Amino acid sequence: MNATQKKESKQILHIFLSYDATDEIYARKLRKLLSQRPDLRVFTMDKLSAGEDWQSRLRDELDQSDIFIVLLSTSSIISELRLQEIGAAWALNKRIIPIATHPDAFSEFPYFNLVALKDVKFIEMKDLEKPEVINRILDPYEKLAS
Repeated sequence: MNATQKKESKQILHIFLSYDATDEIYARKLRKLLSQRPDLRVFTMDKLSAGEDWQSRLRDELDQSDIFIVLLSTSSIISELRLQEIGAAWALNKRIIPIATHPDAFSEFPYFNLVALKDVKFIEMKDLEKPEVINRILDPYEKLAS
C-alpha cells in the first residue's frame, strides 16, 4: 500500500481531551490545532448537555477514545476528576499524552513519577506553536482501515 492509499484508508482517531475549567483558554487553543486534522474527533466536557448522565458519557467516551490528552496546570493537578480520568485512561491502556500549560506542571504532578507512567511522553503547550508538532505527536497513533 503506497502513502496515498494509506492516507485514503485512515480511520477517525478519537481523542479524549481532559482539562480543568480554569484552563479553557489552553483547551480552546489545543482544540483549534487538533481541528486542523480532518481525521480526528475530539471529545471535551463542553460536549455534555444539561441533564445528561455525564458519568456514563465520560466512561463511554474514554472507553471509545484512542488517545487521552490531559492539560496539566496548577489547577488540574489538584483536581480529583483529572486524577480519576488519568487513572481510568491508564487502566484502559489508553495512550496518555500530558501537555503542560507551564514548565513546572510536570514536577508538581507526582503521579507521572509512577512506574506505570514512566513511558509517557511529556509536551509543553509552548511547543505546540509549531503546527507540525501536533502531527509528530499523533502520527504514530494513526489508525488505518484494515
